[in-house]
Amino acid sequence: MTDSLGPIYTKGKSYRARAEARQREYRMSLGVPHGSYGHILAPEAADAGRNFVLAESYQAARARQGAGKGVAPRTFANMLSSQAMAFNLFAPLGTRLDLAAEVLRPFVPGLASVKSIEIEHTPAGDLFNDQTGRGGVDCDLFIEGTNVSGERLVLVIETKFVEPEFSVCGFRKSGRSEKGQDVCPDDVPVRGNRAACLYARKKGYAYWQRSDEHGLLADDALSDAGCPFSGAKWQLWVNLALASEEAKRRGATDVRFSVCTSVNNDALLEGGAVLDSFRSLLRRPEAIQLIDLDTLLARVEAVAPTDLGPWANALSARYRGI
Repeated sequence: MTDSLGPIYTKGKSYRARAEARQREYRMSLGVPHGSYGHILAPEAADAGRNFVLAESYQAARARQGAGKGVAPRTFANMLSSQAMAFNLFAPLGTRLDLAAEVLRPFVPGLASVKSIEIEHTPAGDLFNDQTGRGGVDCDLFIEGTNVSGERLVLVIETKFVEPEFSVCGFRKSGRSEKGQDVCPDDVPVRGNRAACLYARKKGYAYWQRSDEHGLLADDALSDAGCPFSGAKWQLWVNLALASEEAKRRGATDVRFSVCTSVNNDALLEGGAVLDSFRSLLRRPEAIQLIDLDTLLARVEAVAPTDLGPWANALSARYRGI
């Protein structure tokens, strides 16, 4: 189906379809051409940085791309890119840390100050022992700050715009058995034997090691057989483990992990059930927060200084109220 806004990829009234329609409309308001679909920028528009609401967001994305893995070409062309959204929202805050603290304070209980913001953070190789080429666990946003008690704080944020799911365990991905690849069994006895996890036994990755070192899981989190991190909770778990180990290495004692997405993205959140299920496994469930995208953008508009009004308005025009 095609209309004056360009070819439509997602039909219907789903959250993704509505978000895609919003991006087509926003692109039209910019007066830039589309590519294969209405929400995909033509190459010349992508190369000119038109997927970014401020030049500094585009420059930050290009700089991070040049530094190594982490920023894909789709970030510059696909208007549904969560990575582009992260640069649009957080790159300007990364150079205005007082404003960043003002924006984030309602979503991070006890936050006093923000000291640094890094978009697409790649940890040291020995954190999980999983950094191989373009593989390995990274995090979308890595934020350091302080809390009202004067303690150093680490906050990791996973940003999702339209994605319908979190990343799952690589040994549980569909199609592995058909390809003759190893698949972790449903009844893996990881509670009594962490080496039963194929990531630990075959790869030497330290996900379970870091989780245990930081005491992330509640005493009753694991059953005698089976792993709760084979599905949607896998990405949440490894991001929390990453935040905990990075905090330790920086002398931070306050560790937080948040997911930033719209509460309307029900395919991802399942009405909050995914995050609630993850919290139920943790020793400190209060460390996990949801940052609703609409509420965050309303906060940006409320506190942005006059010179950043166009930035705040553009963010809302693209991402708010879908």
